[in-house]
Amino acid sequence: MLIPEEKPYLKGLNSYYIAIDRFVEHLQGEIGSGCLYCQSVKEEILVYFDEHEVIRAVIQKNGEPAYPTKEMGPVLKSLKQGNFVITVYALDANAIFFWGQIPPFKRAKKILTSKNIPLPDLIYRLNAKKFYGFIRVTLLGEKERALLFLHKGRRIGGSYSWGKGGLDTSDVTYNQLLKLVQETPAQFALGHFQAGVHTPDPRQQKEQEITVPGTDVKIADLDRALELFLDHYVQVIRKKTKSEPIVLLKQEFMDQLHTYPFLDPFRDIFDYVDGRVHCSNEISRDSIAQGVVDCVWNVIKAHKLEKKFRAALSGCESKDILTACNIQVAR
Repeated sequence: MLIPEEKPYLKGLNSYYIAIDRFVEHLQGEIGSGCLYCQSVKEEILVYFDEHEVIRAVIQKNGEPAYPTKEMGPVLKSLKQGNFVITVYALDANAIFFWGQIPPFKRAKKILTSKNIPLPDLIYRLNAKKFYGFIRVTLLGEKERALLFLHKGRRIGGSYSWGKGGLDTSDVTYNQLLKLVQETPAQFALGHFQAGVHTPDPRQQKEQEITVPGTDVKIADLDRALELFLDHYVQVIRKKTKSEPIVLLKQEFMDQLHTYPFLDPFRDIFDYVDGRVHCSNEISRDSIAQGVVDCVWNVIKAHKLEKKFRAALSGCESKDILTACNIQVAR
């Protein structure tokens, strides 16, 4: 289990005295978004929620792989079978998107130390390897701890024992960590996120050869065009802001649910992970692409990056394919 490092909102609660479903409803009204960490001798449970719903739960019995669920039934069943100590963490609205979708991960066996490799050097090496995962930083003899998250080797935020919110993207907090590591010996434990490999079933493979209605564009080609379009978006946002591009985009998805309800990040109709788009067949592919392109442009305009983005798209190979599907790319 991966737990936020921030100071808990509440701790030391006993599941025996709490109706968890009602407790979550109370927290939704009180703190908005966050997570419950429930721990017993034999089992651990995480429940992520925002102000509207339970986003995801993760259940792990000792010695067994963790498994996710969007239903509270399995959680309530586990909680009835033993006493759990409950800790509550408050997470910012942008952080809950990240924490609620953390993929499975594998911890490295070797623990590194600041004596052997400075933290900036470690991050530099991981950047070269396009590392996708986290670094847990433990200051020896001190209470301070931190989790640094990296995507393709780039630091996208951190969870700090002296911070708040769950996903601090500021350089100020990171530099504070660097100062602490320089003054105090530290250990670095790595975890590598194992993003799920999308393997379509035979029906999906066959549908990849089907063309978008009214065009000669294959669905597979439209997917690749959308991936290229999103790659340009990510690069422009990362160069010009300190925000995480995908977090911004998913927030925009939520703001546009009245127009594109199928882009709800929690419905599993569309996702963009590690440079690849994954779409279910509930909604036509061109409709999904239209919604994504519109939301991307909304984010671009909100950050006043229209000129930069137009320049990035000027030689984009995906323009013709998207345009052939009646999707306006250049705006």
